[in-house]
Amino acid sequence: MTKTSPLITALRAALTLAFLYFGLRKLGSFPTDVAIYEAIGMGQFPRYITGSVEVIGAGLLWVRGWQGPAGLLLLTTMIVGLLALLIWVGPPYWHMLMLMVGTGTVAWVYRDQIARLIR
Repeated sequence: MTKTSPLITALRAALTLAFLYFGLRKLGSFPTDVAIYEAIGMGQFPRYITGSVEVIGAGLLWVRGWQGPAGLLLLTTMIVGLLALLIWVGPPYWHMLMLMVGTGTVAWVYRDQIARLIR
């Protein structure tokens, strides 16, 4: 797949919608999200951080030169989130795994942008 592939554009659009949905739920203090962070036991502050990262990452998926770093940022967020679910909360996990595949794909397609930031 190339950066200009319609499939990558559709994937970025789907990821944007998903991360806006989940990020705004966290920032909007939906009861389910509040309960998840209570179960983790670190208070509600991480919920605001995670929600902000998800919303910002969703926006960065459309900023030229930042699609790869955005994919990597969101992938990292999903890995940490999946670990938290595995350790403290429990299932369901399927949506996290799907988001990890999607964000990993975006990060891979735009890996040259990530390499430029590292150099």
